[in-house]
Amino acid sequence: MRSRTLALVTLALLVAFAALPVGNAPAEARPPPEAVCGVCGEAFEEAGDAAGVPLTVESSTLRVRVNDDRSGTWTARVDLDDESAATFRENPEQLDRVVRGTFDDYRVFTDDRRRLETRMDGDTAVVTFEVPEMASRGYGDVLVVDYFHDDGVRGTVYVDADRFTVTGPEGSSLLTAPAETRTNGTAAVWSAADEGASSIGSQTYLTFGPDAGLATTAAAYASLAADSGPGVLTNLAWVAVVPTLVLIVGVLLVRQFDRRFDDERGARRFGPPVAALGVMWGLCLLVVQAFSGSAAAVAWLLALQLVALGVVSAARPEALGFRRLVAAAVGPQVALAVATAISMQGANPWVSFSALALATAIVLFLPLGYAARRGGSTRLLSLAIVAAPTAFALPMVPVGGYGVLFVGLLLVVWVLVTLATGSLVYRLGWALGGRTGDRRPSGGTTDAAT
Repeated sequence: MRSRTLALVTLALLVAFAALPVGNAPAEARPPPEAVCGVCGEAFEEAGDAAGVPLTVESSTLRVRVNDDRSGTWTARVDLDDESAATFRENPEQLDRVVRGTFDDYRVFTDDRRRLETRMDGDTAVVTFEVPEMASRGYGDVLVVDYFHDDGVRGTVYVDADRFTVTGPEGSSLLTAPAETRTNGTAAVWSAADEGASSIGSQTYLTFGPDAGLATTAAAYASLAADSGPGVLTNLAWVAVVPTLVLIVGVLLVRQFDRRFDDERGARRFGPPVAALGVMWGLCLLVVQAFSGSAAAVAWLLALQLVALGVVSAARPEALGFRRLVAAAVGPQVALAVATAISMQGANPWVSFSALALATAIVLFLPLGYAARRGGSTRLLSLAIVAAPTAFALPMVPVGGYGVLFVGLLLVVWVLVTLATGSLVYRLGWALGGRTGDRRPSGGTTDAAT
């Protein structure tokens, strides 16, 4: 029965891989790139040359404030060289002509500018305008900024300013933002110098609310789901379907090649390698300097769990029964995820639960192996493990930045690492389950298909 299930899932995996290029191929040619600002970089310099005013942009910032009436106030501040700045101070009309020429003759993201104004502030050209209907009202007085979102095919929207900042109404909190942006609780920031945030993804949403509480954040996610509709489900499917199928095949393979150990010496054999695995994971976190953020906290806890479970399994295997293994795998991670989601400030507190899904899936191989050896039910444990890619991706959709394929491929890499790690953890659980004199875990019979 298990071999037949494995064959069917493998076939589904091959079909999903084959469909990927077709499902993600653009239906039309991608348009040329567009600048989010226009007057913050090369386009402004070229427009100045065409108007007979050679100029050099020394630095620039673009700030967008989304207002309560759903409009946006755009303010660009462009530091110019001394000569062109003096020219524009003496002839403000020339500055206005160059700015309008930039917007008219070059590809700029905004095409519905209202009340355009220009002025000089010392050597800085200041350009302001308003864009209507940048946002919509969601649940719980949440403001959903969908102006940068596009379900169709569009060109790259690149950041031509040194710093591009989006804020909400005065006193509001930023609730959700793309992962590649830098946030400070009230604003999302892109930067031309930041490779990961030098462009604005077509799936970009921002949400602002009166506070950053969990209830308001939950309302923000509900508002995103209502606004994006089927696009969210499509995003989730493309991100999670292949990693989930790979994980299903991997779990079935691990179950297919069970190794049996007749006494508790097996636990003492596999305990030290699992503890060493935790030490190696901790060293990797040290190398990448993962010292801040909720995801880092969950990752460090995973390392401690592996070390602790490995040491206890080697020293006192009789102390670890099925229920204790489940509690040790799930309890600390859930408690930490809730604590960090509440206590750590940021645009996406649900990232704690994304990290929780990935970390817990690895440790759950321990009670899975135990239950399989003792003849208990493994259905719920297997389901929890294979649901990890979906649980991870849920807080991320709609996916912006590099897109669904990139995130999906990252998840596939994680699945392969999880299976390699989980197979060793599973062996330890299997060995612990081989000890005599213990009661069987609840569930009664083995689920052969899982």
